[in-house]
Amino acid sequence: MPDDPRRVIERLNDTINARDVAGGRELFAPDARVVTATGRVLNLYGLGQLLLDRSSAFPDMKVRIERWVLDGDVVVTEEVLEGTHDGEFAGLSPTGRRVELRMCHVTRVVDGRIVERIAYHDTAGILRQLRSAL
Repeated sequence: MPDDPRRVIERLNDTINARDVAGGRELFAPDARVVTATGRVLNLYGLGQLLLDRSSAFPDMKVRIERWVLDGDVVVTEEVLEGTHDGEFAGLSPTGRRVELRMCHVTRVVDGRIVERIAYHDTAGILRQLRSAL
């Protein structure tokens, strides 16, 4: 079913891994509330820019979903981002180091569109992995 919340998140993950910013935007309601792990609230343009920035820093980046919790229109996913630091990230020059970032997203899907997505992850954890390479 195309409006199934789990299917919407599966499609979102596919667009992230394909670096398909336009396809990802189509899955969100125009006024969706998107909150990063650092607490920044992004519009859809900002969300697309975040994906492009991460893709530039980690060109081989892939995100996989390891666990799902579904409760009506809310989907909670435990995810792992893996990639090689081959571009500037958070002011750090490329290290060539392979990193892994565990994340959690709480996403609300209404009528087949994401209306809210909140990220949680150890922001400092990825920096620790990169700095230990210096």
